[in-house]
Amino acid sequence: MHRIAIALISIAAGSASADIAQVDEFSSLQFEGFNNLKMRTFDRNPVAVFDGMGEVLNSGGSWLHSTGAWGLYSGGWKGRTKAFEGKKMLGNTRGAIEYRFKGEQKSFGGMFATIANTPDATIKFFNGDQLVGIDVLRAAVGGDWLWNGWSSDEGFDRVSIQSNYGSRGGFLMHDAVRISGTQVPTPGTLAILATGFVIGTRRRR
Repeated sequence: MHRIAIALISIAAGSASADIAQVDEFSSLQFEGFNNLKMRTFDRNPVAVFDGMGEVLNSGGSWLHSTGAWGLYSGGWKGRTKAFEGKKMLGNTRGAIEYRFKGEQKSFGGMFATIANTPDATIKFFNGDQLVGIDVLRAAVGGDWLWNGWSSDEGFDRVSIQSNYGSRGGFLMHDAVRISGTQVPTPGTLAILATGFVIGTRRRR
């Protein structure tokens, strides 16, 4: 029984690499809802987030935009959304929104929505200048909010997110973002561990 359970746990541990893995929604004390940011409605300066544990900025040299609702009207396209929760959300008109942390993190996630007519975005995780991982951030056309979350066994101190809109990105909304210094199990890992527990229980009987 013990050998089987240990083997299954080893498989679960081996399945987690330095690559960023997508995870289900998780809770964290390090939570940012953008409701109390010390910034102008449009701001080019880095803004403190997560109670001073980090900052957010537009790495393309453009604006950050804090608002309760925002619409994009271009040609025949009309896209609009409201803050996921609370009074504010964060967005930009072009470039990447970048989070920089004072210490290494291992999990990052939040709610995201696009008001543009192009879905999805690219998210990159860095530790210093080293790229830890890159993935697709899902954002459906229409302004509906979707959860996106990732975890890694290798720490990262910077996250960059740029939408697929045009050649300059922009119009991707951020809300209810959270970080954690600990790794969040992936759904597959939890299933393997649960299977090991069931097998071990049956063996004991």
